[in-house]
Amino acid sequence: MLKLGIALIVATAASGTLLSHRPLQNAAPALGQQDVEAAIRAVHAQMQRAAERLDAAALYAHVLDTATPPIIENGRLADTWAAALARTAQGLQGLTSLRYTYTRESITVLSPTAALWTGVGTSSATLADGRQIDAPFAETVVFVQRDGQWKVLHAHRSVPNR
Repeated sequence: MLKLGIALIVATAASGTLLSHRPLQNAAPALGQQDVEAAIRAVHAQMQRAAERLDAAALYAHVLDTATPPIIENGRLADTWAAALARTAQGLQGLTSLRYTYTRESITVLSPTAALWTGVGTSSATLADGRQIDAPFAETVVFVQRDGQWKVLHAHRSVPNR
């Protein structure tokens, strides 16, 4: 019985060691914190430009299509990538321009292949009838690196009550 207990402890320790040293699937060479931050800023800027061009498809090219819901917006969860894209595309209809101005942004590097972006700012939109709408927002975005590219795993955005 003692031998069985020792064997289980050794097997458990060995499997933990093997799991902790197993390479991550789709992992690229490890980047330093500054490299990750620079990469996240670049991808976020591409996403911002796509949104400001009112191009939902280009924006969602940066969002992973996974089995988990990717986006929460103002308390509404999009069940799928396609549903999130459709909701965003619908929201962009009727706009002639859109601009995001960030007053605060930060990146927390969680690992060489994962990072958390947080931002606060104001979005300004012009409607087709010429009306201007400005609204504050806050967002969090979880980025992961897949096949050498940084993609959005999950995002949460809200507009605070006035």
